[in-house]
Amino acid sequence: MSTTTSAIDARGYLSGWLQGLQGMYTADINAIPDDKWKDTFGGCTRSACELTADAVAFTDWVARAINGDVDPNYNPDTMKVFVDRCSTKEGAVAGLQQHCTALFNAITTASDDDLQRTITAPWGMDTPAFMLAHIAVSHLWYHDGQLNYIQSLLGDGQVHWMH
Repeated sequence: MSTTTSAIDARGYLSGWLQGLQGMYTADINAIPDDKWKDTFGGCTRSACELTADAVAFTDWVARAINGDVDPNYNPDTMKVFVDRCSTKEGAVAGLQQHCTALFNAITTASDDDLQRTITAPWGMDTPAFMLAHIAVSHLWYHDGQLNYIQSLLGDGQVHWMH
């Protein structure tokens, strides 16, 4: 029996999944009709624009936090800036690309010490930077699922990122 083990490349898997999600999310942004980008449903949902702004804003926050720039002022005013930037689908795609690239670079270039450093998350919980990166990537997946649901409410049953 061999005693040789191989390590799991956590940075590689997480950054690769981030790149995959960026492509999937972009396809789903493009599948939302332009005239429905800011619509809400049922009176209490957030629009595709707002969901994407939330995903992009948190991705930005985590990338900067991993790089040592922890912004304690993550609040409704911050979200308004990102909603404005994502007010068009083109702006949303550009923001998604910019901030996913920044997170990818932060994950792949940070030292082990940087990724293990504890950061206070916007919700007040002390969390290792690598876990915040994992949450940010999962957060994209979560909001992409919401875009898929909006598409289905609009009568579009295709899985756009599989093509």
